Amino acid sequence: MFERLAELAIRRSRLILVVATVVVALMGVLGAGAFGKLLGGGFDDPASQSSRAAKVIDEKFGGETNLVLLVRAKEGRVDAPAAARGGASLVADLKKEKTLTNVVSYWETNSPDLRSRDGREAMVLAHVTGDETERRDNAKELIATYSGTYKDAVEVQAGGGAAVGSDLGTQVVDDLILAEAIAIPLTLVLLLFIFGSVVAALLPLAIATIAIVGSFAELFVLGSITDVADTATNLTTALGLGLGIDYALLMVSRFREQLAAGSSVDDAVRRTVSTAGRTVAFSAATVAAALAALLVFPQYFLRSFGFAGVGVVAIAALGTLFVMPALLAVLGHRVNSGRLPWARKDRSADRDPMWGRLARTVMRRPGVTALPVLAVLLLAASPLLGITFGTPDERVLPEDSGSRQVSTALRENFDGSEDMALNIVIDTSVAKAPLESYATELAALKGVTRVEASTGTYAQGEATPPGPANAAFGRPDAQRISVVSGLEPKSDAAQDLVEKVRAVTPPPGSQALVGGNDAALVDS
Repeated sequence: MFERLAELAIRRSRLILVVATVVVALMGVLGAGAFGKLLGGGFDDPASQSSRAAKVIDEKFGGETNLVLLVRAKEGRVDAPAAARGGASLVADLKKEKTLTNVVSYWETNSPDLRSRDGREAMVLAHVTGDETERRDNAKELIATYSGTYKDAVEVQAGGGAAVGSDLGTQVVDDLILAEAIAIPLTLVLLLFIFGSVVAALLPLAIATIAIVGSFAELFVLGSITDVADTATNLTTALGLGLGIDYALLMVSRFREQLAAGSSVDDAVRRTVSTAGRTVAFSAATVAAALAALLVFPQYFLRSFGFAGVGVVAIAALGTLFVMPALLAVLGHRVNSGRLPWARKDRSADRDPMWGRLARTVMRRPGVTALPVLAVLLLAASPLLGITFGTPDERVLPEDSGSRQVSTALRENFDGSEDMALNIVIDTSVAKAPLESYATELAALKGVTRVEASTGTYAQGEATPPGPANAAFGRPDAQRISVVSGLEPKSDAAQDLVEKVRAVTPPPGSQALVGGNDAALVDS
């Protein structure tokens, strides 16, 4: 097979390059739309308890709180007449938005939990509708409309899951551009140093470009028919650049060695494809098979890495096996053009290169040479001893990001945040007395600040009669309960609280589904 590939590259080299150029151009057009097809999130198992809870809340209660507007009075407290009028006007406008549901504010409920301790800030809670992509777009539009000074009375800043998702989408693109702007020039410098030739150094980057562009086109197609996470782009660019250069290095190095040994261009291509090409094919098959294991996971965040990984490996290998031999056949001895001052003119004169000496040393004393390598690897892996797992939140954003600043303010200035509450849903009718007993038991758990239910608010052993906001927690056929804590989100203590809440016996004849961000982390 590899011999036939070599003969094809020799006989039809220019045709292959023309077809490859057209295909890459088409893939570039498709790949340019990939970001519009990719989704945020994808960390949750659709069959998990938290996902089922979120689905019931979406269907029967208008969705979980995922947008928090932090409203600051320009002067004085949020109860001052000017700030109160501005806040009421803001809430009225928000309720007119078709992409928002469950708008709840301090000025409507007078709930002290929605006002900061110093009285200068208040919260407006809402749910942004739509799937992951629609929610991100809707949130971006809402944030652009309402952030900043509102009616010269209050300052508005957006936070919550929807705002974080919107900021993350923008940050992924910015980080990707920055990473490539750093990686590609540095890689080119290294290749120039290794090959000592401008043309030879550019060839691996050509294969890397094909791999990355092709993988973005693949993500566009897959994103049109299934859920694909936007984080797949990071793997695509990193793996595409690495594998494209790795595979091309093998081919270019072997081709130049054959030329230096006196082989003709055609013979050098044949030898390169049958040796280095075979290595590339088997290496790509092994890596692709390993990455394909990610496709069995229910979370599309992990499946997306499988899609992107298998795709970029396959495209890099195809580019190396078809395009690279054609390039080498056309270039011939010009592969050494643009020779740099430090490069040797006759590489074959070096009969004992450094890498050859190193290989012989390793083969003579494998144990001795393996020990220091193993020690370095163990040292590099030692930070993993203190690893903690989580899902992306506002803390992965820069400190000057608006949604991160809001989350910080909520933790520091408020007694618990509704956005990070555990959401319990009971998908059946429940009598008042059993519901009160259940809420009281939940409020007694260590770490719980308060519990909100249709029957009232429960905190520190006391029950407050239901206010205007509590009515939204109950329906004739379902009940929703919000468990607010002051614990650090996604911490071990917060995850322990999820287990304790799930251990509390629900009202007789009912099943309680516990959701929320911390519950989703436990389930994932």
